[in-house]
Amino acid sequence: MKKIYINLAITLSVVGLMIAAIIYLMQNSLFTVSWFSTNYLNRTMVYQATTLALSLVIIFITALQTKFQSLRLLSIKRIDGEVIPEPWIGISKKNKDSWKTLGRNIAIIISVVTAVAIYFQVYRNGVIQTLTFTSFLLIVLFALINSFVEEVTFRHTFASIVEYHQLNPYISKALSAIIFGGVHYLGTPGKIPGVILAGFLGWFLSKSIHETKGFFWAWLIHFAQDVIIMTALFLTLN
Repeated sequence: MKKIYINLAITLSVVGLMIAAIIYLMQNSLFTVSWFSTNYLNRTMVYQATTLALSLVIIFITALQTKFQSLRLLSIKRIDGEVIPEPWIGISKKNKDSWKTLGRNIAIIISVVTAVAIYFQVYRNGVIQTLTFTSFLLIVLFALINSFVEEVTFRHTFASIVEYHQLNPYISKALSAIIFGGVHYLGTPGKIPGVILAGFLGWFLSKSIHETKGFFWAWLIHFAQDVIIMTALFLTLN
């Protein structure tokens, strides 16, 4: 039991430090580039490169904690599995969908909800620039990196410790929902709607990792949201 508490404490500390780093890096760049046409793309490039490096450190720390068993949960080949009933969101025992179907359906639903929230919170500022094909490709790349970094930080860490010690998955689901939701109060989308949306997303993506024993749906669904969010920010920020 002592080792469990130590690992949970280490993981909470690592995640806490990463959150502090993310907040700092959002306002302060460790270096600057002027490769792209807008300040937003240049700043985002620096931020993504820095946080990606930090996420690799987190992966290594979590691997040491779990005798490298955590690396199995980073697999993107495991996309199916039995869905554990969650009556409070309409997944009953009669549900016959596997993760292949549920993951796809939830990806679509959450993307629509995110798009609506972004429309009311971001686009009201007005579009100030045109989205080119090259810029969109960069946004897709940055969204791929950002979703990976945040899934490693807020999902893979807790899920790995819970799986390694064979604890109740609701521990990691709750931690992910509370922490991921909380940090989005000042994020995009933000305020209470952002907290609720991010909290549910954190809980659901943690569920996907536990039940598929893989990273695919968590990364893909998060990636889709980041494409929507980053595209909106590109269009409305200099």
